[in-house]
Amino acid sequence: MNRRSFLVGSTIIAGSMGLGGVYWRQRWKYIVVHHSAGSYGNIEFLQQVHRQRQPSDPIDAIPYHYIIGNGKGLGLGQIDSDWRKQYDLWGSHVSSANSDHNFRGIGICLIGNFEKHKVPTRQYDSLVTLTKKLMKTYKITPNHVTGHGYLKGQSTKCPGKYFPMDKFKQDIRLG
Repeated sequence: MNRRSFLVGSTIIAGSMGLGGVYWRQRWKYIVVHHSAGSYGNIEFLQQVHRQRQPSDPIDAIPYHYIIGNGKGLGLGQIDSDWRKQYDLWGSHVSSANSDHNFRGIGICLIGNFEKHKVPTRQYDSLVTLTKKLMKTYKITPNHVTGHGYLKGQSTKCPGKYFPMDKFKQDIRLG
């Protein structure tokens, strides 16, 4: 049995036992923004990287729910997702110090290294639009939207020093 079959089967069984249903799709409480720290990326590439870094993860998917392209591998500002989002599966985008942000947090990864470069405008605009849509859909408040490195216990600079966090927090609050 492959990883996907195992996980999908387990999810269906859990849902039929009353553990899924409405709660499963409405459990989202956080949004965590990341950068890939690389200049290239798409779903297939990030799946390969994830398999190399976490070979024992039973979910053969990217660790994020969404990625937003920088024009290298995925179109500039283009939003993509794989089957992790399709089945509303938990993420693996932060460390175990914040496991609740994996289980109830939607991970969005911008392709690029924002320790070295600024976020392209079209990519940033796509992030704001997606974030506001997710906040509305899942009733996530702005104070539950953050960057990976802003979470307590995380030892990363993600989403990078050139990611405009203050501007982002302001923009997602605007109607």
